[in-house]
Amino acid sequence: MVSIAATAQSFAHGWKAHWHLLRTDKSPEGVLRRSLVLLAVVTAVTAWFSETFFFPDEHFQILEFMAMKLGITSPAELPWEFGARARPFFQPFLYFLIAKPLTFLGLRDAFDLMFVLRLVTGAFSLLALAVFARFLLAELTRQDERFAFAKMLPFMGFLPYLFVRTASETAAAAFFALALVLAVRGVRASSWRWLAWAGLLCGAAFESRYQTAFLVLGLLAWLAFEARARWTELLSFCAAGLTVVALSLLIDRWGYGVWCFPPWNYIDVNIIQGVASKVFGTAPWFAYFYLEPGTLFAPITVLLMIAMVVACLRNPRHVITWVTVPFFLIHCLIAHKEERFLFPLAILAISYPVLAFAPGRPFALFDGVWAWRRSIAAKVVGWSAVAAMVFLAVYPFGIRPHMRMAKYLYRHFPSGFHAYSFDAEGFENYPMLRRKPYRIDIVIDREDLQAQLGKGPIYLLSDTPSLPAMAQGLRAQMLYSDFIFAGSPGAAAWATKVMCGYADLKRTTPIHPPRLKFLTLYKLEAGQGPVATTPCTPVWN
Repeated sequence: MVSIAATAQSFAHGWKAHWHLLRTDKSPEGVLRRSLVLLAVVTAVTAWFSETFFFPDEHFQILEFMAMKLGITSPAELPWEFGARARPFFQPFLYFLIAKPLTFLGLRDAFDLMFVLRLVTGAFSLLALAVFARFLLAELTRQDERFAFAKMLPFMGFLPYLFVRTASETAAAAFFALALVLAVRGVRASSWRWLAWAGLLCGAAFESRYQTAFLVLGLLAWLAFEARARWTELLSFCAAGLTVVALSLLIDRWGYGVWCFPPWNYIDVNIIQGVASKVFGTAPWFAYFYLEPGTLFAPITVLLMIAMVVACLRNPRHVITWVTVPFFLIHCLIAHKEERFLFPLAILAISYPVLAFAPGRPFALFDGVWAWRRSIAAKVVGWSAVAAMVFLAVYPFGIRPHMRMAKYLYRHFPSGFHAYSFDAEGFENYPMLRRKPYRIDIVIDREDLQAQLGKGPIYLLSDTPSLPAMAQGLRAQMLYSDFIFAGSPGAAAWATKVMCGYADLKRTTPIHPPRLKFLTLYKLEAGQGPVATTPCTPVWN
């Protein structure tokens, strides 16, 4: 009993000492620790609220693949990449290792499970960020650039949102950042073991996202030609990476049920056959310079894009340059482009400003920019990123925001869901979140709906937050809506008018705004009651 009390007291004293050091340490290392703690808190909050996704692939090609192995999603419900065997099962396998024990212990709610996976992904990304940031801090020699780098980290506001994405880009960024640090330390210490660990992590980055191969090749080239690594070290690096690729054949066999080599299938489908370009479009080589700023983080992203170019020019022998240049240039040459394709650079990007503008490097004309870090313009850029970070931490913003409706249906209709809709397409929902049976019947006319009402209350799912024009003699109750102000008839009518205006722009002008949907669920039943109907109907085609 005494030993337990003594241990608890010792732990409390140790915790107080660490907390005191965290608050009072004014060194660059202390500032960096506080920056990392702040990002950790924001990342945890973001993981809780961020139930949607930035791009559908992080759900359909990662979580749904995992759900298929958990017996939740049918293989027939998976995207076409499953049939083409063109995606790695490495990341779904890692998530499966987390999810399977949790479901065995009773955690069966899919949304709770996805939160755990977001939180674990965020924690791993933070670990990679901390390792890389401490490595870079040790590389910097000037005290002013060390302090600037440590203070700048929280103003990279996009990091928490990206860190909790269950996306291949997020996993690849974390694995590769860790690999780079181990590779540099390994070659400096002449340790083939560290190089082997770096190779393993590079293999994991590649099996998370195949395009990471260009980062790995850049790192290998730096080890061979700049760091002058011994052949035994290079061999251990390559052998370890190829070992992960070989072991992933077993994982892909487990996932697809047959022997296959998804890296080649990916190249065949997307590069040789050109499916990505034909289906999803092409863009000019310079497109990333306007695609990347097209987010809430536009000011800081513009700065980072400029800093990336300048950093590579001023640091031609730096390992960051050797891995950034081939990755970026190859993506510029690939016809199909999306902003997320550069997200594997997210952790490395924290190095660009200091490598670009700190004094003492070639092209001294950029040294004058260093003094601007305390300017009003720099503060506007930084605090705009913080504002966007806070917004995304608490609001589930994404390209496909209907996850909130999916959550409502999942938790309120555990025995299945059947509804009607006047819209061209019913809400298909996400396969792993569909309660069985799940069915949306498209109603052609009001008389058909009236006939169904004769059998009892029914559910109507609409794309608009105000009720479509209905027949007389019914009562309508709004149960849930994507539009948070749908409870107010005036606000719902205003939102519907905005949707109609957007639809007119898309239909009649060269402007093509994104199609808007505010999914709204009503319960209809026969009877008399006030029914406020939509002021207009959006026509998108």
